[in-house]
Amino acid sequence: MKGTIMRHGNRKSWSVALTFDDGPQDPYTDQILDILAKYSIKATFFLRGEKAEQNPDIVRRIVSDGHEIGNHSYSHKTMRSRSLKWLRNEIERTDELLMQAGASQPIHFRPPFGRTSFQLISLLKKMKKKMILWDIGPKDFKYAHPYEIVGKVLKKLKPGSIIVLHDGGGDRSVTVDALNILVKDIREMGYKFVTISELTD
Repeated sequence: MKGTIMRHGNRKSWSVALTFDDGPQDPYTDQILDILAKYSIKATFFLRGEKAEQNPDIVRRIVSDGHEIGNHSYSHKTMRSRSLKWLRNEIERTDELLMQAGASQPIHFRPPFGRTSFQLISLLKKMKKKMILWDIGPKDFKYAHPYEIVGKVLKKLKPGSIIVLHDGGGDRSVTVDALNILVKDIREMGYKFVTISELTD
């Protein structure tokens, strides 16, 4: 993958990446994993370090099911206007927890809320880490009906899209229901699901 920041993959490739933020969280991460297993789909989970520390069994299941794990910081606090030492600690502490659970390198990084800074970008370059953003963020946490999420995603879907949904941070039952619909609809449109590392830019 080229560059430091990735918002989507190759627009000529009929591949898309499903990504999940803010977990792992019981019971939603396991429910999402069940759906992905049912359809033999691989996804990428950007995990919060503190949540990974609290739910090591779920992290191990993500790994054993063959999904990719990314770093979503330890505390999920905004990374703007922070010291270099604080930023590095948030990233390295989470990396260590994820590797203990079996995550493989490289571990890509997604900043909380998608908010970045020149200092964070510079640090990630030094750490040889890719920052993964997205081009489809339906804000699934805002909706009460799964079809609202489905409609938001399908309206913007393109070859190479990176879709961000959430498996943690609150009640994610609507997201789980939407995922069941989305994976079937996206496949019927001719797309293949891949992990972030498999998605070329």
